[in-house]
Amino acid sequence: MHDQKFNPEKAAELIAPERYHELKPDVLLQKLAVAPGSTILDLGCGNGFFTFPAAAAMGDQGMVIAADMSAKMLVALSDRNPPDTVQILLTEEVEMDVEDESVDAVVAITLYHELRDVAANLDELKRVLKPVGKLMILDWIPDEDAKRGSKHRVPRDQAERELSDNGFVIDLAEDYTSEHWLILCHAG
Repeated sequence: MHDQKFNPEKAAELIAPERYHELKPDVLLQKLAVAPGSTILDLGCGNGFFTFPAAAAMGDQGMVIAADMSAKMLVALSDRNPPDTVQILLTEEVEMDVEDESVDAVVAITLYHELRDVAANLDELKRVLKPVGKLMILDWIPDEDAKRGSKHRVPRDQAERELSDNGFVIDLAEDYTSEHWLILCHAG
C-alpha cells in the first residue's frame, strides 16, 4: 500500500454518525444486491463501519469476512462485539486466507487508493470470488484541496481501466457523494 495508510488512532472517525449518514451503508448494500445468507468480504474493514450493517443484512445464515492488515483495527472491531456470523481475518496485501470461489461479494471502502500492486490484488479478489461474485469499490474523488481523507487518490476512470484490464466487467460507475466515486463490477 502507499505510504498513506489510515491511522488507527483515528478509528473513531470511521464509525462516526456523520460517516454513516454520508456513505449510507444500507444504500451500498442495496446497490450490491446480494441475498441474505451470502458471504461478503469486507476488505480493509477497519473497525467495522460496513461489517456490522453487512452482517445484519446477511442474517444468521450469511457471513461477513472482516479482513484488514491492521491488527489494531481488528482489535477495535472485535471490541465492538460483532455477531458470530463475522469472521475476523488479519491479512496481507494480495494474499488472503480465504478459500477459492467462496465469496459472493467483496466490498472495499476507501481502500483502492492504497493498493501497491493493483493487478495482483485484483487477481486475488477474482480467486476468492464465486463465478457470479461482485466487487464494489468506493473511494475518494481526486481533489487537491481536500480537507479530509487520503491525499493520494485514484480517478474513477483510471480504476475503471485497471479493473477492465484485469478481467472485470463494470456494471455501475458513478459519483456516489461529492467526495466519493463508486464502481460495481464482476469478473468477466
